[in-house]
This record gives sequence, structure tokens and C-alpha cells, in this order.
Amino acid sequence: MQKAVFSLATIMLLAVSFLPAQTSKTYCNNRFGFCLNYPDKLSPSEEAPINSDGIILQAPDGVQVSVSGSYNVMDWTPEKIFEFTKADFAGVIGADASILENESTGKGFEALLSSGTYYQYAQMVTKGDVYLILTVTGPAELLEDMKTLRQQLKLTFDHATEGQ
Repeated sequence: MQKAVFSLATIMLLAVSFLPAQTSKTYCNNRFGFCLNYPDKLSPSEEAPINSDGIILQAPDGVQVSVSGSYNVMDWTPEKIFEFTKADFAGVIGADASILENESTGKGFEALLSSGTYYQYAQMVTKGDVYLILTVTGPAELLEDMKTLRQQLKLTFDHATEGQ
């Protein structure tokens, strides 16, 4: 019996050691003082945000991740920034955007939007006079993949210079 348990434990240990380790990369933006830790399956897009305010990442399946920072010079509320984010998503897709989920706080929001056959997770966080917008956008058939990816993204305010 002990031999069987030992053999099973050895097989499980070997199987786990052959699983590919999920590695990640980090993008940091010193202008707005944030970092995004993301799975290495994402790669920087040739399309870049203007003014060095963030990064656009592409997944092999077509899902797109975008993060950018902005100074809140207009002193917009999270609700106003949410409306701007929703209108921007609708403008890119070319159809009205519907709110499927929306959780607001005094310092930001998390939402799931739908426009045509596309979905977008949007998150906004603030620190001082800076706010960050993180989006994960893709077609309806990849919604579960988008949910998984969204959970793997770690956005922090951090002035580190690694990963530029």
C-alpha cells in the first residue's frame, strides 16, 4: 500500500513538473506612475496610444488589452469618466454600448459593457490627480477567455522602471 501511494505521489510530482509555467511580463509607465503585470501570451501591438500614456496588448486569439493614464485636469468624477469610456467603446465598435455590470466607488469603477457582438471589461482607478483606464475587449465568443485574462492582469500604481 505504501509503495502504491509513493508511486502515485512520484507520478503526480513528475506530471506537475512538466506543466508549462505561466510567466508574466511587466509594463511600467513613469509618466503616470503605474505598472501592469500581464501574461506573456500578450504582445505589444504596433498600434500605440498617443502621448506615451499607456500600452495596447494583443492576445493570439484577437482579444485586446489597453491601459492608459491621464491627468484629471477637468476634475471629472468616476461617473463622468465611465460615460466617456462607454461612449469611446461604442464609437470604436460602431454600435450603442449596453451596461451589463457596473460597480462604482468614489475612486473608480469596474464594468462589463456590450456593443454589437463585442464585450469590454473596463476598470478605472485613481490616485491623486491621475486616473488609469484598463480595458479588455473582444468578441462575444471569447467572453470566458476575457474573464480569465482580466483576472490575470495586475494594475498597480508603482514608479518602477522595469519592463519598459
